[in-house]
Amino acid sequence: MAKKPLDPRGGHTRLYWGLQDSMAFRALDFSAQALWLAIRRKLQSTNNGNIEATTGTLRHAGFSSSATLAKGLRALQTVGLIAMTRQGGIAVGQRVCSLYRFTDEPTFAHPKQGVAAYPATNEWRAFETLGHAEAALKAAHAAAKRPGKNTSGLQKLNRLDSKTELSARNLDSDSEQVASSLLQKLNKTARTKSPATPHEY
Repeated sequence: MAKKPLDPRGGHTRLYWGLQDSMAFRALDFSAQALWLAIRRKLQSTNNGNIEATTGTLRHAGFSSSATLAKGLRALQTVGLIAMTRQGGIAVGQRVCSLYRFTDEPTFAHPKQGVAAYPATNEWRAFETLGHAEAALKAAHAAAKRPGKNTSGLQKLNRLDSKTELSARNLDSDSEQVASSLLQKLNKTARTKSPATPHEY
């Protein structure tokens, strides 16, 4: 059997129209779409499920910010274009990175990484409208900001509250001083007046 000739132009990243025109892909901002392409560049014949996406390996593609990378990965997972196969962190006595798979391709077994083999799952097809996909992204990004990450806003509010309370206390103090001063003047005026004599009646 003749071996299939290699593409004379070399390797390529294939983006099928069905995926490109999907509501899931269209809902992504340009940064997340670019991230999908950058990670897809890593996909080879059998490594789906064993693909890492770190700033160290994606810096050349323009993803040098961990915050931008995290937001993009969250977006790609939310719309079902990729899925995590291994959670990063401290494991087996050493620090490991998270691993991902493309849901439109079958996943191959990688026993050393704890990744099992299974067919393509295509979660991205679940989004039938653009609004549905955009709402899912908005909710995911909002949820990521809630757990203690928006402390700067709280600090600003606390500072404003403190300033408001301080101003209120100053106003109260000024009011008390004015009232006390007026009372003293009234008392002084009353004391300077001589009492009425009988012949004045």
